[in-house]
Amino acid sequence: MSDNSICIVPRLSSYPEPEKKASEILAWLVSRDIVKPEMSDCVFGKSGYAISEGAKSVVEEPQDAPFGLGTNGLTITTGRTIFDAGANGIDELICPNCGENIAQEDWDMFNDWFAEKSDNITCPRCHHGSEVHLFRMDFQWGFSNLGFTFWNWPEFTQKFLDEFREKLGCDIDIVYLHM
Repeated sequence: MSDNSICIVPRLSSYPEPEKKASEILAWLVSRDIVKPEMSDCVFGKSGYAISEGAKSVVEEPQDAPFGLGTNGLTITTGRTIFDAGANGIDELICPNCGENIAQEDWDMFNDWFAEKSDNITCPRCHHGSEVHLFRMDFQWGFSNLGFTFWNWPEFTQKFLDEFREKLGCDIDIVYLHM
């Protein structure tokens, strides 16, 4: 079996006070017994918050919750990150200004965004800067300084995603990674 993740990412490049919001969301998840309150070795490469019994109430297939897996937790990211789906071959990245597909261009256009110099990326064709979320993509990625990655969890219920969106106070992107 291969590992996978589901990332819930605010649709804001610069979420205000991401550490504070991360703590609030974690407290909410712990209060509902969705994740354990203490950190453990339950995610890739660092500590995270392991799945807990309440997780069964927020996933579509509770019997598929990863209780028996070593990698079954939540990683919280508070730093400018591109949450990608691990896909090879991005075919479409459409500039909202000129309508050109810039997927095959040099991706250095993301450098200023990633360095937190701007929430925009500049189209290499028309040289117009636009907020990264305005670009049309044929893939689902997240662009933010805040993100919640759940390792090996089944699909979330729409109710849970709506509650998460409400807690964040903005729209969200859901990014699926299969390794």
